[in-house]
Parts: sequence; C-alpha cells; structure tokens
Amino acid sequence: IDPVSAELLDGATVDFINGDSTGFKFDNPNETPNWDDPIAARIQDLLDKDINPGIASHGGLIELLEYKEGKAFILMSGGCQGCGSASVTLSQGVEARLLSEIPELVEVIDTTDHAAGTNPFY
Repeated sequence: IDPVSAELLDGATVDFINGDSTGFKFDNPNETPNWDDPIAARIQDLLDKDINPGIASHGGLIELLEYKEGKAFILMSGGCQGCGSASVTLSQGVEARLLSEIPELVEVIDTTDHAAGTNPFY
C-alpha cells in the first residue's frame, strides 16, 4: 500500500459477517469524504451501510465520486472493475436501490474504466 493510502487506513478493520447481510464489514475510523450536499451524504451512507457489504463479498467496492444535478457519479473497483456482471449489478441492484431510496436522484453514472480491470471476481 502506498504511504498516503496507508495513512487513510490506519486503525481500519475488516470483518466477515455471516447472517442476514453476509459479506465483509469495513470499519474505518479515519475521516470520510465530507459531503456538504445532504443528498450526496445520503447516497454515501446507503453505499457504505447497505450496498458495499454485499459488493465486498465479491471483492468489490463502489464509491461516490460526485453528486450533481440529480446524477450520482460512481466508481466501481476491486472485483467489480472488469467483471462481466458489473453492468447488471449496477443497473438491477445498485442503481435500482439508490433510485428507490433517494427520490432526488435521477441517474447513476458509472465512471469506471472496466477495460482496465485486472482482478474481476468472475
């Protein structure tokens, strides 16, 4: 891990949860992005608490890069980058969940360069 990223992960823990929401649980005590926009904060919260634990069970992660004019720009990484099922996961899972929970959101845009994926799960 590069030194800058290592500082951001200092004190972080990873645990595997088996139960209602099976998957990896990440707890990072370090500062997370400070979303001034309350809608962006809600999107990030939903990603962190409900979506990423399931995505993590396949080695992936979805991050909110920006929220602007009803559009959420996201980045898929880890096992999601380059995965043949990433578009289905995004459209039928992640986007559907975000749109149903956050009425102000009108579109989710994947900014990931999936051709550069080096470690897809499938």
